[in-house]
Amino acid sequence: MNGTVVPVTEQGPGSPDVIRETLAAMTNVRVVSIMAVNNETGAINDLEHISHAVKGRAEHAVLHTDAVQAACWLDLRTIWPHVDVLTLSAHKFGGPKGMGVMVVREGVHLEPLILGGGQERDRRSGTHNVAGIVGTAVALAVTDDNRNAEVTRLGALRDELVAGLTSRISCAVPTLQPGVGVAGTAHVCLDGLESESILYLLDTENVCVSAASACASGAMEPSHVLAAMNVPRSRINGSLRFSLGHTTTRDDITKAVDATVAAADRLMAVAKK
Repeated sequence: MNGTVVPVTEQGPGSPDVIRETLAAMTNVRVVSIMAVNNETGAINDLEHISHAVKGRAEHAVLHTDAVQAACWLDLRTIWPHVDVLTLSAHKFGGPKGMGVMVVREGVHLEPLILGGGQERDRRSGTHNVAGIVGTAVALAVTDDNRNAEVTRLGALRDELVAGLTSRISCAVPTLQPGVGVAGTAHVCLDGLESESILYLLDTENVCVSAASACASGAMEPSHVLAAMNVPRSRINGSLRFSLGHTTTRDDITKAVDATVAAADRLMAVAKK
């Protein structure tokens, strides 16, 4: 089986036009897989128009979306009509770790990876984890009930966080344009600074932030996500990913902004010496 990686736009999402052009040059495409939401930047893919592109150029291909990052932020009912297979991971919306969900459109045939007793409609044999299944269902229902209110609340806090960082740190650049990403992710790059140094200073202030995927397997490598977006290397090296959730408060945002500004000021002062 051969795979082709389709490039994304500099704004983050995949382009339906690029996907259409890529598929036009290919034959016998069996599967097209695309994330609903990018796990690093929070960019949202336009699955409605991507679906049109796929069905127009590869009508027999199975369109799969990895919606792991979407459940808390997007109504899955708006995604499902456009795909053939949708997958989720329960721990992302407060469910039990190790539990997953795969929704398959009727008529789509998938070969099982695990054979045996024929559970899960012959797709994954093995004794059912009843407690895990119930916990996943309950967590997803609660997430669905609270989603609109949380997206509104956290979207405002995310914008406040990004605005605070970019207005007070001269080298801070937002990775996504407003309205492109989900409410739970704020991604900025501090041009010319090293994210590892910033993370160390933030950790001393009990502020938990990630450097996206800048460090992979212990080796310093640039984030492949940001590199695909043509973000300059000097910005990639200073990438910061802030995650917001149901426990996040305005006080948390104020503390995160103040701590990040202090860390950036300290590092920039050292760099000038």
